[in-house]
Amino acid sequence: MADSSFDNLTSLARALSHPKLELSEPSDVSPTRGAQLQPCRRRKLSSCTSLESVEPLTSPTAEARVLVINTGGTIGMTIHDNVLAPTANALVKSLRKLPILHDAMYAQQTGLYDYYSYENTLVLPLSKDKKRIVYSILEYSPLLDSSNMTTDDWGRIGKDIEKNYENYDGFVILHGTDTMAYTASALSFMCEHLGKPIVLTGSQVPIFEMRNDGRGNLLGALLIAGQFVIPEVCLYFYNKLHRGNRVTKVDAGSFNAFSSPNLAPLATAEVDIKINWDTVWRPNTTAKFQVSTELNRNVGLLRLFPGITSATVKAFLQPPMMGVVLETYGSGNAPDNRPDLLQELKKATDSGVIIINCTQCLRGTVSTSYATGMVLMDAGLIAGGDMTPEAALSKLSYVLAKDKLDLDAKKKLMGRNLRGEMSVDLAGAKLCLSDSRFIQVIAKSLSVSCKEELEAIRDALTPPLACAAAKIGDIEALQALKEMGTNLCLGDYDGRTPLHIAACEGHLKLVEYLLGHGATVYAKDRYGDTPLCNAVRFRHKEVVKLLRQTGAHFSREKLEEAGTELCSLAATRDLEGLEIWSLAGADLRKQGYDGQTAIQVAQAVGNKEVVAFLVQLMSNKSKTVFGELNSYDDDDDDDDDEATLAAHMALPNSPGSPGPGKPNPGVIDLGTIFVDSDIIFGFTSHLLKRKTKMRLGRVVSRDEPQSINIIGAQLNEFE
Repeated sequence: MADSSFDNLTSLARALSHPKLELSEPSDVSPTRGAQLQPCRRRKLSSCTSLESVEPLTSPTAEARVLVINTGGTIGMTIHDNVLAPTANALVKSLRKLPILHDAMYAQQTGLYDYYSYENTLVLPLSKDKKRIVYSILEYSPLLDSSNMTTDDWGRIGKDIEKNYENYDGFVILHGTDTMAYTASALSFMCEHLGKPIVLTGSQVPIFEMRNDGRGNLLGALLIAGQFVIPEVCLYFYNKLHRGNRVTKVDAGSFNAFSSPNLAPLATAEVDIKINWDTVWRPNTTAKFQVSTELNRNVGLLRLFPGITSATVKAFLQPPMMGVVLETYGSGNAPDNRPDLLQELKKATDSGVIIINCTQCLRGTVSTSYATGMVLMDAGLIAGGDMTPEAALSKLSYVLAKDKLDLDAKKKLMGRNLRGEMSVDLAGAKLCLSDSRFIQVIAKSLSVSCKEELEAIRDALTPPLACAAAKIGDIEALQALKEMGTNLCLGDYDGRTPLHIAACEGHLKLVEYLLGHGATVYAKDRYGDTPLCNAVRFRHKEVVKLLRQTGAHFSREKLEEAGTELCSLAATRDLEGLEIWSLAGADLRKQGYDGQTAIQVAQAVGNKEVVAFLVQLMSNKSKTVFGELNSYDDDDDDDDDEATLAAHMALPNSPGSPGPGKPNPGVIDLGTIFVDSDIIFGFTSHLLKRKTKMRLGRVVSRDEPQSINIIGAQLNEFE
């Protein structure tokens, strides 16, 4: 073990002392490209001059956005006819009156409601980490008691998250406590390739009461969802953040209502919020986030008890039942002297019913140490490990809905750890901190030895080392650091993660490695930049494509700035910059600070080549990223697309136009443009498909002059 640690340390030292990088793969790194891109223009916060004694405002980069989905539950209930019932539109009004949950002064000073809706948007006071959480509340109608929740409601929640995924940094779901564990488990499986925090919370006492747990639970959930990139569906209650598919409700009358019996909390909120990063589940994939709403309802829970009859079991297993969670005794045991019972179970599994063996105990796991446990394996049951019944049932419903998988594939999925819902024994012993010679040397010089201090040393020193390794593109050094227990998602003193650095340098292979080992594309440094922002700034096209494929996207503020940035690039004939911004998902139709679009700026300064290039990007937008539409064009069926594009294309004082600088709706005027024939044909086919008229002032192909006649003949059909 010591030799292995020494080898890792040597590899790291060699990597970090490497004088220069020799890339074996083709690189699009250009030392001068960074200077070509204009610096970001960030939205300035307005100050209120009449309020002189107010604290200085934080920059907009310290704002995080959270969507709160209010499904109902006790937290928002009021008393009607001596019973608690959900009350519509009461929550926002109440929260607006609570200083700990809404900073009215900040909202007024910054003109918050010039950008967000007043009706449903609030902002938290400044946190200890100097961040502001701006949160919007989406309230369901009707509000539900969680006892009335169904799988359709889970699908609705999932789709609302998917629809708003790129607009928010995190999500909080207000939910009743009775079925919260079921919803948390279901969403954990439905949300595939998740990269942002989804936190469920609620309360045992309504938030309107003088003494309640709702305020603390909501505040904690908002702070965690807005400040930390924890890519899991979680449940926050009574100062603890749990993995959503590990919890169960254990107390109906206590504020400490939920327990995670077989997994320690992901985070605790005490004097400080402490995240157990070693426990956080990471997707380890380059696939984009999506929600699978298909769930199989033909599943059920069956609890063994002494004397249960085979007729009861037989009736329960009859069609259309397709999956069953069997809650057994102890470590997964059942009577082995009941052949009638075992026979019914065997018949069901032989007929294609998937049965999961879960223990009735709150803690512990299923094992085959006893003969009474082995007989269930012989009957075809699948060991459920230490899954909770809620997680096992949700997992069954999710897996059985995968119609493209055969029965054997579904059984294998049920035995795998998909979302951290069960504990697994990792192959090989994990390297202990005290076994690392690197840590030993540092610890000896600082005279520390306890585990907590060793972890503090590791967490303080290894992120900058990981960033240094990423700078030179050394995967071997990062592997050595990872074996020391380093979390490759943690940032350095500026909040920059190894993925930020790799994106800056254009190390595509390293970016792939980091994404495959849980690095998040949503991490922001102290300037509010994500790895995607860095890749765009330094013009690394392939890195941008990979990050976008993984789900990376610009923030709301960045998208607002994009119009001005695109106009600047168009004015300076920077085709490469326009292409990289388009690849990154920027809307080429976005207006700059003066109300002009990039294509209008290019026309105004006479940059016909830029106009043609922008036309090509806009007409071939389905091919600009990786075979799919840019995020702003996912619903590319609007009837006014032609008029909108025409408005961006209209030339001042062109023949037949309404007037100087005014758009001619429905008609696209290209003026006189010299372009390649493939651009002409590509754009024309796009217009013909949409039956849009195009006024040809003069379009000349460099390589095929006769193409002008073909286009004219095609367009005459629509005039």
